Amino acid sequence: MVTGSRKATLHDVAKRAHVSVASVSNYLNDYPYMKPATRERIRKAVEELGYVANSQARNLRSGRTGLISLSLPDLNQIYFAELAEETIKQARERGYRVIIESTGNDRRREIDSARAMASNMTDGLILSPTQLRAEDVHELEGDYPLVILGERIFNAPAPHVVMSNEMGAAMATAHLLRAGCRTIAVVGGTLDESVPSSRSMRTKGYLGALAEHGVAMDPSLIRECGEWTSAEGAKAVREMFAQGVRPDGIFALNDLLAFGVISQLREMRVRVPESVRVIGFDDIDEAKYTIPPMTTVDPGRTRIAALAVDSILAQVEAGKRAPRERIDVDCRLVYRDSSPEV
Repeated sequence: MVTGSRKATLHDVAKRAHVSVASVSNYLNDYPYMKPATRERIRKAVEELGYVANSQARNLRSGRTGLISLSLPDLNQIYFAELAEETIKQARERGYRVIIESTGNDRRREIDSARAMASNMTDGLILSPTQLRAEDVHELEGDYPLVILGERIFNAPAPHVVMSNEMGAAMATAHLLRAGCRTIAVVGGTLDESVPSSRSMRTKGYLGALAEHGVAMDPSLIRECGEWTSAEGAKAVREMFAQGVRPDGIFALNDLLAFGVISQLREMRVRVPESVRVIGFDDIDEAKYTIPPMTTVDPGRTRIAALAVDSILAQVEAGKRAPRERIDVDCRLVYRDSSPEV
């Protein structure tokens, strides 16, 4: 053991293990090509001496911080909170930590997230913008590692990981059609395609599935919602029934809307799924525990987080940003009791 209050150094560990300082450094950086016996001697020396690696010093020498910035629109939305947790998990498994910022769906804050990278406080940025416009693309230029998530800024000069919004919505709608539903409402939808968004893309998938099955679109079944909350989902159901609209299937464009839909149907004593089948989108954890448990679209959250983190770290290793690339992530329908598989 090192005497006095002096902390053990790399040289102390090397001397105790009868290896070079370079070998100790390789061990600490998990160098794969090392003899098991050598690795074990170094491990024992580190343990006996109580050596603590000075990761900050190593990072300064390498020009890396070991941190990734994650900028999300709204952590009050459960999907984004769960995406943040998954990103933290994926980064931790790769030896990185994550600093999270919520931009509150504010364009200026999204731009500030990108501009902050000039200070080199983290090694890269994963940005999920909702308000950036085409004319803002220059704000994303630079050499720092960057990955874009979501539907906005498709021409960003960086890899762009995209969930299959349109495909997922089409899958959900096609399932309802196969189950015999012919009056299918979409809660949270829109016919405005002027700005790419989750709601416009998911509505497009819904309309495409109707057309493919020869079912005419009924504008009264497309219910716009100001926010994607459970309160808005319940409100949409109340308004439909008050107007005499009686759907036999409801596709809510996120799980929170679907929670409100199911709750309101139960309050009105409309049976799910016997009278109305209900499907959500996002597969958040709570979807398993509604009454009845909710069928929903799993957009591949784990895969999205892993791809984003791996891309950032690959760019860090390369010392430059990766070229523009669109990476589509597959989705799947998770069947539960609110609309069982047919």
